[in-house]
Amino acid sequence: MTISTPEGGGLLINPLFHSNLIQSGGLIGYEPEIRKILMKYTKPGMVAYDIGANVGVFSFLFSSVVGHSGIVYAFEPEEINYQCFEKSLSQYENKNIILDKRAVGKAKSMEEFDRRGGAFSGRLIGHGHYQTTTNIKLVETISIDEVVYQEGYRIPDIMKIDVEGNEGMVLEGMQKLLNKHHPIIICELHTHLGESSDQVIGLLSLYGYTISNINNALADNKLTNLAPEELVGTHIIAMK
Repeated sequence: MTISTPEGGGLLINPLFHSNLIQSGGLIGYEPEIRKILMKYTKPGMVAYDIGANVGVFSFLFSSVVGHSGIVYAFEPEEINYQCFEKSLSQYENKNIILDKRAVGKAKSMEEFDRRGGAFSGRLIGHGHYQTTTNIKLVETISIDEVVYQEGYRIPDIMKIDVEGNEGMVLEGMQKLLNKHHPIIICELHTHLGESSDQVIGLLSLYGYTISNINNALADNKLTNLAPEELVGTHIIAMK
């Protein structure tokens, strides 16, 4: 089925796997803080990366804001999500989204991807404390440094990272980029899955980022560094 986006487009979903999007009422109620923070910091002409794009909810938001002079790179390895996204994209008039089926990690490889119980929870197994299921699939992985410096993807101005606990792995694979450029990063921390936030916060701090949770950024209209314990289990925004 197709549901309407706030930007006026149509998003193809599978009602068996994406029922939470149906319940959000045209997506207005789906992660509203993320929608607000992306709209606040994304500008026309920007290059946006949506890492863990799912069916494209925020990729299409990025697309509508960056416009024809900008571009969106959307990464989504989960098969059902990818197929829905691909079909939505085929009917989308604005051709500024590049959909990439690879999972973003530390390097170019083939890795185990745990599809778990739903379309919103798949992730690379990684090396944390995560308890795997038996719903495992081998997927191709790539790092952000490789897509930028070897494959010619444009340098990102803003990035949304939501990979169910492997955010630190994504950042490890983009340290060359972080050393040379400083995109705005909106990132979810998944400490409820047993993952530590130390790796994410440590890497961003190493490259000079100011880190805040998005609610503070929306309320105060500025970023203020918070202590690590204040950033646990939340969405963060990092800027330099």
